[in-house]
Amino acid sequence: MTRASIPRPCYFLVAVSNKVNLDLCMKYALAGFSNSSTGIWAYLDIREGDYISFLYGARAFNLYKVMKKEAILEFMDAPPWPPRTFRQSGKTYHYPFRLYLKPERKLSI
Repeated sequence: MTRASIPRPCYFLVAVSNKVNLDLCMKYALAGFSNSSTGIWAYLDIREGDYISFLYGARAFNLYKVMKKEAILEFMDAPPWPPRTFRQSGKTYHYPFRLYLKPERKLSI
């Protein structure tokens, strides 16, 4: 494989819905995506070797390199994120799609 054929890493901002989820992501160096269509597409877009930062409250937190991707088959009670049920639709979402991360830089901008 030549250097020209190696894809360059992409950079992503991964939005989290609340401070609890942000804290879990940073504590475990782990990103979780829901079993919704948007969660699946976001998970599929990001490759190993890409970089992500977490977006919460219009601020970006830390820079991580994606080291490994995993789709958990037995995800109903898989920690660290609890399932979330929406009142209006009644749908429950879980977080079976995972990115294992390596911290690269601490930042809060």
